[in-house]
Amino acid sequence: MIVRYWQPFQEIETIKQQLDNIFEDLTPTTTDWIPAVDLVDAGDDYVLEVVLPGIKADDINIEASRKHIAISGERTATEVGDDQQILRRERRYGSFQRVVNLPVAVDHEQVKADYSNGILTIHVPKAAEVRNQVVKVNVADTAAE
Repeated sequence: MIVRYWQPFQEIETIKQQLDNIFEDLTPTTTDWIPAVDLVDAGDDYVLEVVLPGIKADDINIEASRKHIAISGERTATEVGDDQQILRRERRYGSFQRVVNLPVAVDHEQVKADYSNGILTIHVPKAAEVRNQVVKVNVADTAAE
């Protein structure tokens, strides 16, 4: 028989995170567009990839806290000469902002970011107290005694 202890605070935190995710999608923003993101749990850290094609690295602002990563900036449209006419423009331009809620606390002092080929990759190490730590357990041979 398996005995399972009820952990009400853990369940409340899970519900809170789910509600935050729902309201994050429904909250009206003052930005012109929202970039797509991928968040991957890579063991001791999270890897956040943000798709930002056509943006200079100097135009990207990243702010990290213990539970959130905020990415903002602006993509400007290319200028069109007087002798040219735009026939179709499907890309979004203007300011953007994206706040990503993280599942556990992170070490926001050690966040590192790389920007290459229009993909912003942010490495966010988990806080030491929430990392899975592996401990070697010695096994005593009681049959030899």
